[in-house]
Amino acid sequence: MTTAAMTRVDRCVCFDVSFRELKAYVDETGCDREGLTARFGCGRGCAMCVPYIERMLETGRTSFDLIAPTPPTVGEEDGDTPA
Repeated sequence: MTTAAMTRVDRCVCFDVSFRELKAYVDETGCDREGLTARFGCGRGCAMCVPYIERMLETGRTSFDLIAPTPPTVGEEDGDTPA
């Protein structure tokens, strides 16, 4: 498997639902992200799929490059908020 293939995101891993399946359901029903969560559970586990689902709803795409996590700002590492 290539590095590019390993960094593609195409599903909610907590509930093993592909974005292709989610998109088909949206196309059929016209539901929004909350409707997908209610029907499939996506977004209720680790919630890492939420930004991808939002992109899917905006663009119609069902496979995405890995979104790099945003590093915490100073003080957020231990739960403190910057003053």
